[in-house]
Amino acid sequence: MIKTKGLFHIGLPVNDPDRAKKFYTEVLGMEFVSLQRDDMGDGLARVELKSGDDIIVLFERPKPIESDSFQEDGATHQAFIVDSDDFELASKKMGEWGVRIHHVPTVDRGAAGRGFYFFDTEGNLLQLYTPPK
Repeated sequence: MIKTKGLFHIGLPVNDPDRAKKFYTEVLGMEFVSLQRDDMGDGLARVELKSGDDIIVLFERPKPIESDSFQEDGATHQAFIVDSDDFELASKKMGEWGVRIHHVPTVDRGAAGRGFYFFDTEGNLLQLYTPPK
């Protein structure tokens, strides 16, 4: 058996690396780290970002596709931790900012915290999570 020790990064597929970078930095407040070319054969763009101590990598798709990740992949998503003030801000303002909100935007799981669900500019389902108050 191989025992993993944690995550190195999370990779997300994107059609338009520039548009996605703008969303993740300007809407979600992530820090831009670098723009590189993928070294796995195709030389497509890869945008590295930081969310707290974690690395998020936006990988350019070889062929752009328009998809609804919820329809195709179900509830599969990435969840990012935010404090309760940013959670409230997101639930009140993201729609005004043009962000596509999931049809069940907010869930309250009591002692497990709350989640707010929405889509990035590339069709990926995301969650903002805040611990219980």
